[in-house]
Amino acid sequence: MITVVTSCINPEINLNEPKSFLSLKEREDQTVYSLKKLKDVGLTRIILVDNSQSYDFSNIKNVVSELEIIHLKQYQFKNKGLNELLMLLAIVEELPNDEPIFKISGRYYPDENFSLDFENDIDFKIKAYNFESKRGTISTRGYFVKNKKIYKEFLLKTLNEVFIYPQRIVGFRSLINQIKGIYNPSFSASLGTSIEFAAARVIKNEPYTYTIVPTFGIEGKIAGFADLTFIKE
Repeated sequence: MITVVTSCINPEINLNEPKSFLSLKEREDQTVYSLKKLKDVGLTRIILVDNSQSYDFSNIKNVVSELEIIHLKQYQFKNKGLNELLMLLAIVEELPNDEPIFKISGRYYPDENFSLDFENDIDFKIKAYNFESKRGTISTRGYFVKNKKIYKEFLLKTLNEVFIYPQRIVGFRSLINQIKGIYNPSFSASLGTSIEFAAARVIKNEPYTYTIVPTFGIEGKIAGFADLTFIKE
């Protein structure tokens, strides 16, 4: 099994809409802790994919052995899920062909409920919220995928869903807006639905097989919340 960790250790500073309420040192220390915890549960090949505009990874390399680091500079969309999709699509071809993939967001780590068990005949192992409802979502903090082929297809379809879903025609007003868009096309960096919602729609609407677990077994703090909310899934 290969582990892909998506990360932004040094996000852009925006005082009006801060993306992180943690210092750079705190984010670095938490990332190192997470990577060590991943190794502790038996995950030996770990790829850290990071989209910091600038950052010296030498401290992490010195502390976490045999870590593969891919640094991708990106435009920082307001929808952070969009950046994550683009990061994953940029490196998906680097993954082995027939090996399960565990994806986890940076600074989250396995807890006492984490398990590497993943059935061979299942495409996804996920933690979901109201999955069968119209507004159902999955957690993209951590999930398992059967192989690279399925993952690449899933990422592309989810990226498409992020942009297409808000443009769907559901009534007269949305029809008028679509017609207006033909004559006055525009693009906003804040457009797009959430990756959690888009990914759930893709898994539900495509012929994928999946297991929904009540507890996935990861935890961590949300840096984008001022109170640094602790999440345990």
